Amino acid sequence: MAQAATLNFDGGAVAGCNVNEARTEYTCASLAMEWNDAVVIATGISVVVNSPVTITYNQGLTMRGTATLTAKGDINVSDNPPSSLKISGGTIIANGGTFIAGGQNGQNIVANIIASSIKLGGSPISVTGNLNTTGAVTISARSTVNGAIQGGSVAIEADSKVTNGISSTGPINLASRVNVTGAITGTTIVTASAVVIDGSITASTSLLIESASKVTGNLTAPSIQLKSTDLVVTGDVKASQTLVVENKATIKGNVEGGNVTLGNSDATITGNALVDHITLGYHGRVQQTITCKAYTPSNPCSCVTNNSGWAFNEPMGPKCGPGTQAGPHHFQITHPPSALSCAPAPVTVTACADAACSAIYTGAAEVTLTPGGAVAQINATQPATGTATSSVAQTTPASNVPLSLSSTLATTGALVCKSSVDGSMTNCQMAFVSSALQVSGIPRYAEVEERIAISALQASPSNPRACVPLFANQNKTLQLRCTYANPGTGTLPARIQDKDGTYIPLAANTGSACSAGGAAVPLAFDVNGQATPNMQYADAGALGLTAAYASTSGSDSGLSMTGSGNVIVGPKRFAFSAIATPQRAGLAAVPAAPATRISVSALNAAGAVTGNFGRETTAQTVMLGSILVAPTFGAANPAVAGSLAFNNGNGIGTASNMSWPEVGTIQFTATLPAYLGWTLPPVNGITPPVATGNSANVQFIPHHFATAVTGTVPMPCVAPLTCVGAQAGQTAGKFVYSRQAFGLRITAQNASNATTINFDGQDKSLPANVALQAYDAATGKTALPPVDPAGSQLTDGTAAQTVVSGIAASNFKKGVADTVIAYRFPGAYAVPAGATVLAPPTDVLFRATTTYPGVGVVTSAPSASGTEGKLTVLTGRMMVPNSYGSERLPIRLPVQVQYWNGRWVSNTSDSVTTFTQAAVVLANCRKMLTSGDGVCNGATKVQGGTYAFVAGLLPPNGSLMLLAPGVPGSVDVSVPGLTYLPSTVGSVVFGVLRSGPVIYLREMY
Repeated sequence: MAQAATLNFDGGAVAGCNVNEARTEYTCASLAMEWNDAVVIATGISVVVNSPVTITYNQGLTMRGTATLTAKGDINVSDNPPSSLKISGGTIIANGGTFIAGGQNGQNIVANIIASSIKLGGSPISVTGNLNTTGAVTISARSTVNGAIQGGSVAIEADSKVTNGISSTGPINLASRVNVTGAITGTTIVTASAVVIDGSITASTSLLIESASKVTGNLTAPSIQLKSTDLVVTGDVKASQTLVVENKATIKGNVEGGNVTLGNSDATITGNALVDHITLGYHGRVQQTITCKAYTPSNPCSCVTNNSGWAFNEPMGPKCGPGTQAGPHHFQITHPPSALSCAPAPVTVTACADAACSAIYTGAAEVTLTPGGAVAQINATQPATGTATSSVAQTTPASNVPLSLSSTLATTGALVCKSSVDGSMTNCQMAFVSSALQVSGIPRYAEVEERIAISALQASPSNPRACVPLFANQNKTLQLRCTYANPGTGTLPARIQDKDGTYIPLAANTGSACSAGGAAVPLAFDVNGQATPNMQYADAGALGLTAAYASTSGSDSGLSMTGSGNVIVGPKRFAFSAIATPQRAGLAAVPAAPATRISVSALNAAGAVTGNFGRETTAQTVMLGSILVAPTFGAANPAVAGSLAFNNGNGIGTASNMSWPEVGTIQFTATLPAYLGWTLPPVNGITPPVATGNSANVQFIPHHFATAVTGTVPMPCVAPLTCVGAQAGQTAGKFVYSRQAFGLRITAQNASNATTINFDGQDKSLPANVALQAYDAATGKTALPPVDPAGSQLTDGTAAQTVVSGIAASNFKKGVADTVIAYRFPGAYAVPAGATVLAPPTDVLFRATTTYPGVGVVTSAPSASGTEGKLTVLTGRMMVPNSYGSERLPIRLPVQVQYWNGRWVSNTSDSVTTFTQAAVVLANCRKMLTSGDGVCNGATKVQGGTYAFVAGLLPPNGSLMLLAPGVPGSVDVSVPGLTYLPSTVGSVVFGVLRSGPVIYLREMY
């Protein structure tokens, strides 16, 4: 019988396969496997087979980590039992073929699967990973897919579960009691009864959901049918053509549909319904409002066929109306107190959605203003602003001219008017005068010199619709005053530069608030009758400016006129208070001591705080963001968390819960996209913000490390041995032998235990080394246990057992570093026995730490919210027994794996260790087995193949076999090939008959 062999794709040579120079990619014409061979693909290794791959019942397939298996054609592992199918990570690709699994009950695959079609069938199967195919996906009953499914069609049998949604370019069929978490998209989607779906469903053709099902999510399809009895949809439903809600089915949400039918018994929609037509069966209800798409106020229920048994507008009957935002609540006109009769006066019209105008109406509206008849289009383009700029005009001078508007949209509230100067309510009247001053100014930054325009105009005697200058090329002294339009109060005045270059505050002094009387300011008017003095204002807001002129002498004696306008003044920049650095990834940033909070100040051009910022009637949005400073290699740059609130009434905002979930250096940013309607012109199609500000550089470091042991070594414990290191959902811990190499993974994580992928060796600013240390697993305080015997070490797991103290940060890739280490006790089994003190089973954890200057330690210790890999370390040996027998027969040696627990006991937990004949040493041969001086002459040999322990013992049919030499003699046998399992020496004697009963056989002829 052929001995089972293993095709180890781990960088070494594999018969029939070529490997690339990096020894990470294999190409094979086929897998040359005997009936009981196994394939093992290590993490990071890719195997491409240019033919189909089938793993049969007696064969095996093991994949780990990032291993990849690609076949040209089918990959079939259906008949492989779970004990031989050990796929714990990686990717499986059936290029142009079908991936087939599930023939043996209990198969568990952890891998992403890509194929032309996928068949998981026959018995329940669990797959942790995504399924991706352009063809059909079929999944057997009671199976689980912990991932997403994407295919050309999907069919899932009863009682199965999918955790991350289904996407199909074709139909989807879900059998009874299927449970899906995540969105579902397909063409024709059909479910059987009692399915549970936590996610939205979108079907491009039709959707049918059977009775007793529960859906939490929105439904969208041209045609939707919800079957009768106990079906509940919690979400909105959109069916452009038909929607049928059968008896006792419920939609807990809003409906938008074409032709909607509610069944003959208690079908219910709890929200609103916007429909072409709806038929209500007996006790069918739309609990909120039905809106006919062809809505007519005179007959709002024109699209309803009411067979519910309740009359229209009865408490239980249908209620019809225009729906949400059928029109604005009211309109608002913002206007100046007075205007010239010779020119249109600018006004702003707002469509308000509520009485307080705290929300805008988002639909399109057309209004016609009086006087003047100007037409304004509100929300003609998207996104909706709810406002439009227009004008009113009257050529006949008059006071108390009423303002009004008309619209095709009905409103429930009356017209509201406000002053454009100070935001106060008005009586919707304004004056039109033949001569006036006009005041205007473009938006500007606080404490920046910027011109305003003051024009003195009058109606032309020959054309009342034309304005002509009054003060062309003249110097005039005007009485100027400032007011606070938004916010309504302030503490600083506007300062106007007179014709001689002197700035005059419109207040008692430059440090006081605007005064009622303002100040007299001499101005020079140009040929067009316009003065353009500079203005400075050190605060932020909408500032009202009023100009007045009254002459008592000269050619214009008796002339009196006024004018007003608003100027928007925004903060120039933002400044952050000092932030401590470094910060921990994912934790709220803390201020530099001694401050207790992080503040952001709105500043003017001179660097002073604009105290009115944040006091505006409508809070202005300041966005929190960040700029990535380092690292610069394609690094992750997720958004920062937190908020900025300017609600302290002093221009200084509070930054709350600012955090960044990554590692690196950033600057926090505060950005003001717009201010009181002022936006900057686009640059290359992008609108820059009105104001920004950055913090100083803030470094973020990992919150903690997590360590974990990896691979098939360490091995799971079996009673009576008890071990630490049980994984979540498991009860058995893991063990290794002293000096045995095993994998350790170190992961840099943020406060939410997510990997910080910027902790990468490409970043040369990382600490040079991440230290590794072992502690007792019980307390985490005793280094390198046990105390007696002392002297344990972490080593590299090689034969040399070189001591290691850590791993270079340069080994980290995207926040993760994998290394191989061993834990070495000070003593090991040796001949003669008793020469050294041996360590009992010892529970050990592995801690990763690194130090950032001035901050302290990043560690995997639980005190820092880290997690640490644990295992139990054993002093082990391989016990080779003595034996004897005939020189004409082979001798089998039942070799044991043992560990020290005050005495040597068989390790029944070890069903992993193997060795080959190459690890066996024959020595000290005597009699006819030696060529002299104990040198073996080759008369006896070890049976070739791999020897595998089962429960700590080589089984009877797999014992270490010495082939019959045919001559008498003796030999010492040991298995020193495994450095972590020192071997005893067994003496085997050939040519000695075993004592015991003898059966004589005589053949009679």
